[in-house]
Amino acid sequence: MMPRASAYALCRHTKTNGLLCQSPALIDSAFCYHHQKARRARRRTPGSGPGHSTSVLHPLRNAETILQATAMVLSGLASNRIHHSKAGKMLYALQIAGTRVHPTPTKSRS
Repeated sequence: MMPRASAYALCRHTKTNGLLCQSPALIDSAFCYHHQKARRARRRTPGSGPGHSTSVLHPLRNAETILQATAMVLSGLASNRIHHSKAGKMLYALQIAGTRVHPTPTKSRS
């Protein structure tokens, strides 16, 4: 769905379903009141930059996503954003998930 044409600036926030917010943006901002306020609150949260979310892991669908989640946990542990006991529990859960995932077939080079 294409954004509608507008005489005023629209919010540039992309929702989880992939669509743009399309609420009127604040003057001197690319975002609406709600998303500008949310972005300010996120900036004040330690370790809340892009790729630094440790409170939410993405769905573990295959071996690749399990490896990505493991990398996120290890990064959080190395930068002291995750306590070692919580990281241990998360890594154990990822280990269990890794044993339950079916290996993906690889293409042979012949």
